Amino acid sequence: MLPSIEELRKMRKSLGISQKELARISGVSQSYIARLEKGEINPAYDKVRKIFEYLNNSGNRAKDIDIKAELIMTKDVDTCEMNDSIISALNRMREKGYSQLPVVTSDKRIIGTITESNINDMLIKGTSIESLKHLIIKKVMGSVLPQLDKNSPISMIYPLLKYSNAVLIVDGTELKGIITKADVLKAVETYG
Repeated sequence: MLPSIEELRKMRKSLGISQKELARISGVSQSYIARLEKGEINPAYDKVRKIFEYLNNSGNRAKDIDIKAELIMTKDVDTCEMNDSIISALNRMREKGYSQLPVVTSDKRIIGTITESNINDMLIKGTSIESLKHLIIKKVMGSVLPQLDKNSPISMIYPLLKYSNAVLIVDGTELKGIITKADVLKAVETYG
């Protein structure tokens, strides 16, 4: 399972690679990369795979460690629903020591993420603590975290963590686990 086009764009930018350089290496035109990142074209799988492999190989990562996601993921993922209160999500994050929670529907479909940063941004913009008590997650949640399957190697996960707090591990649409930067560091200690 390859990352989304949006995730590829973020990877490219976080690695400081220009569209022109990525196009040259991937064997496509720079305008193709630009249109791809804008969502104006539906690319062939082989082209996206080639782009991802280049971006993946460009980042610093644990090259000698290529263990599977299922070995390092946290399996019991705490989630919240979009109609839960922000305060309940914040309390759960504080109790468990998390900085984010996936947001799911009642049938466990992943639809977003609530982070401490989302809530802090609201406070910085002038939302009072009192009004936070009456807000639901749907009003604050951000986009879905990157998703990979349980057989993805750590070398595929590490570059995604350069711009994302965590990576969700899924089997089809079913959430199986979550991997954070701390999980990758533990894996390097354990398996390195």
